Amino acid sequence: MENYIVIRESKTSDIPAINQVVRDAYSSNIFPAWINALTKEITFQLIVISAAMMFIFMGVPFQYCILAIPIVMLLLLVVVASAFLMKATELAYGKKPIQCWVAEAFEPYFSMQKPESQKYQIIPEYKVIQDSIDLTKCKKQIIGTVSVTRFVNAQNAAWLFKLAVNKRYQKKGVAHALVKTVKTWCKDNRYYDLMLAVSECQDNARKLFMNNGFTIKQMYHKQIVGSAISLLMYQLECPIAPTFK
Repeated sequence: MENYIVIRESKTSDIPAINQVVRDAYSSNIFPAWINALTKEITFQLIVISAAMMFIFMGVPFQYCILAIPIVMLLLLVVVASAFLMKATELAYGKKPIQCWVAEAFEPYFSMQKPESQKYQIIPEYKVIQDSIDLTKCKKQIIGTVSVTRFVNAQNAAWLFKLAVNKRYQKKGVAHALVKTVKTWCKDNRYYDLMLAVSECQDNARKLFMNNGFTIKQMYHKQIVGSAISLLMYQLECPIAPTFK
């Protein structure tokens, strides 16, 4: 029996699974963002200041002041992780989409193979009915999601956000299918531009979008912890040719 991934509009009952997929996706960006933070000048300054405070005010022997390095690194990891998890929570419960889609994997109940080693046929929901595909004997799991809303800073523009795919199902074309679904929806609903933002830690996502017709509109820095830690952000834009003139 074939494995399928069905792209469909989300339902209210999907919300917990969608939020989990988004949280997992943001969690996967914590380590790259932490490594990026370690390369900032402010990190070196914090290490020097911490070591000086340990030596001068706490009386720590000079040779042990080197402990300031792992202490600062650990604190940075906690701060970066907290910032990303807060952002995931904000996406889950903050910005409301006009439309949301999910990618739902259907696999045989007793399949012992890992998703990474399996092939999947990605289809829209209407194809299940059109081709009389029987999925009743399959276990199912939401493994991806994407949302779209209006972009308030431009006329007839939409904003793509909350694109996430379970790590075990990546590099199978799921994200491409979700982005294509959003672009088709924009065409049908008379949106002339589709925009989004990705960080410097999301190289694969940026490449995915640029392979799907997006170009860089502008770059800016987003503060994570005041001005001390920031991320370079890329705002991407894709022109849409509406179905209706």
